[in-house]
Amino acid sequence: MTTSRRSLLDTLDTSVVGRRREVELVVAALDADRHVLLEGPPGTGKSTLLRAVAEGLGIGFVFVEGNAELTPARLVGHFDPARVLNEGYEPDVFVDGPLVTAMRDGSLLYVEEINRIPEETLNVLITVMSEGELNVPRFGRVVAAGTRAELVSGNGDLEAAFFRAVEGGTPA
Repeated sequence: MTTSRRSLLDTLDTSVVGRRREVELVVAALDADRHVLLEGPPGTGKSTLLRAVAEGLGIGFVFVEGNAELTPARLVGHFDPARVLNEGYEPDVFVDGPLVTAMRDGSLLYVEEINRIPEETLNVLITVMSEGELNVPRFGRVVAAGTRAELVSGNGDLEAAFFRAVEGGTPA
């Protein structure tokens, strides 16, 4: 472990008390350009831990509340209809959603309660997690900058949610 990482972990120990192992695992995953799935009941400090890691690394933190209303357009972004009528489908008319914001800025994207988001939204997220890029119709390609990490959390049946999205089936 490098001195800078040890220093980061020591600093995070003061803001996230009693979660040294979890912090080490999250930092290791980010160093390895991997994604993290945190599972646990509400109030166990998942978002606090991730905010502290983002702050310690000097990168942004984008929070998304996972629920049935989280459509792909809300996650990715959309074109402003009024501006499209006046200006057409120009890049500056696109309103970034939290996923595009995190990708462009190299921020951590934290999707809370991933098990509650619709299958089509989960498919978008999984595609971005595996490919590190996103193609938006009439806009173009968005490539993850800097830290490529999507952090998701939930307290329901996460295996069932991923099975539904990846296999296109329903869990047994």
